[in-house]
Amino acid sequence: MISAARLVVVVGAPGSGKDLLIRAVNDLGIMHAQIVPKHTLRDRRLDDGNEMICHSDPKFNLEACDIIYDIYGDRYGIESTNVWDGLKNGVFQVIVVGDISAINKLREIFSELMLLVYVHSEMSADEYQRNEAAFGDADYVKRRAEDYRKAFDVFLKNYLAFDHVLIYGGAPEDLFDQIFRLFRAFERGDL
Repeated sequence: MISAARLVVVVGAPGSGKDLLIRAVNDLGIMHAQIVPKHTLRDRRLDDGNEMICHSDPKFNLEACDIIYDIYGDRYGIESTNVWDGLKNGVFQVIVVGDISAINKLREIFSELMLLVYVHSEMSADEYQRNEAAFGDADYVKRRAEDYRKAFDVFLKNYLAFDHVLIYGGAPEDLFDQIFRLFRAFERGDL
């Protein structure tokens, strides 16, 4: 039997619910999916969890990454070999990427095994800045707020490339339900 596992590439504006999806996969989805860590030159933030391998981490190795991109003024890298390892084990791989060149490279490498998912919310750039002010990294939040529409523009310019859209209306459990229904649909062979 061919594995139903896919690489799920998540795109969304800051504050759209991407971090909630990452936490849900980490907390609830361990049997379904795992997060693909990204290497980054930026400093660690409180909410990074296992999604980021920052420059101060002993595991940091940007040179081992075959996909490198810049977004919001920071450099990121992805090791596709780790993704292949997870897929071979039959586990969905989930990664947040907002850069179209990195998305295209992932599509080139993983072709039909990649699902491109947009997460949409009605949060504005101003709301995002107010909500993130509590984390204390004002420069980081400002850079992301200045390019707030970047992910939405990626979606608009490439909407035919997207396989699914998830809607975050403010209730995290509704967003969790959407992503896990997507996993189950592939596991059952419905999609």
